[in-house]
Amino acid sequence: MPTSTIPAGPEFEAAQQTMVLARVGETAALRCRVLRLADRAVSWVRSSDLQILTHAGAVFTADARVSCSEAPADAHDVLTSRDDAAAGAVHTLRIERLRASDAGRYECQVNTEPKMSLFFNLTVVAESAMPVLSVRAVGTEGGVVRGARGGAAQLACEARYEPAPGAPALAPDVLAAMPPLRIRWMHDGETLDPQSARGGISLDAERWAGRALSRLTLAALRARDAGRYTCAAGERSAALLLRLRDDDERDYELIESEMETMQRDAAVARVSSSGARASAVGLLLSLLSLLLLLLPLFLT
Repeated sequence: MPTSTIPAGPEFEAAQQTMVLARVGETAALRCRVLRLADRAVSWVRSSDLQILTHAGAVFTADARVSCSEAPADAHDVLTSRDDAAAGAVHTLRIERLRASDAGRYECQVNTEPKMSLFFNLTVVAESAMPVLSVRAVGTEGGVVRGARGGAAQLACEARYEPAPGAPALAPDVLAAMPPLRIRWMHDGETLDPQSARGGISLDAERWAGRALSRLTLAALRARDAGRYTCAAGERSAALLLRLRDDDERDYELIESEMETMQRDAAVARVSSSGARASAVGLLLSLLSLLLLLLPLFLT
């Protein structure tokens, strides 16, 4: 029979958010997820002075701002026993009414032999230094994207963290502590899904520290694809307008320009035609006047 390859002892879950950013005066929550803790205990240690802040759910510091809690990894579950934590539990260290001096490294420690440690970095900033999230459309002319029916169109959007007005450039540790940027797309208020029945929808994303770029590509364009598109990250968003034309149809601005030219030419033609008629009438009147002057000579 095949043997199980699942490790028997505790283990930290991979890809945890170990960089935490919070404002002065707020509450910081450092969340450490541990798998298969069984009969072991989790401690939180402050690295700057090796002070044990909590152990096995009990607080070991006189600082009333510090507390800890344990919850199942899935918030919808209820942790009823230590055995239920086999799938993972989140051990949270909370520090309320943050001070600038609370910034630094904290250790989530499991009392195995040898001990296991996962380090968290807490960055504390003033309100004025908190990064600002901005979202904007890229590669468009005034937010308008044009496409041909039956063809394809690409819409692009960028989200980034920027320093607040008057604040210095964002430090690498601040950017690393910000939540990952994920851009979502909507068309006329409905979220776009690449797996939808429409088909022909693809999303491509690139990410850097504090910045993300998302490209939405629509193939086999049809009339109902035209309209307002929104790209959003967090609570920020930007709008784009997709306008469609047939393959042999020219841009609306070009048509309007040609119509203006035609109207202008027609007006000039009318003026020229009126001038020509006026000249002919003047010539006839002049000839008639000359005949009236010469008529007495012919009668004598």
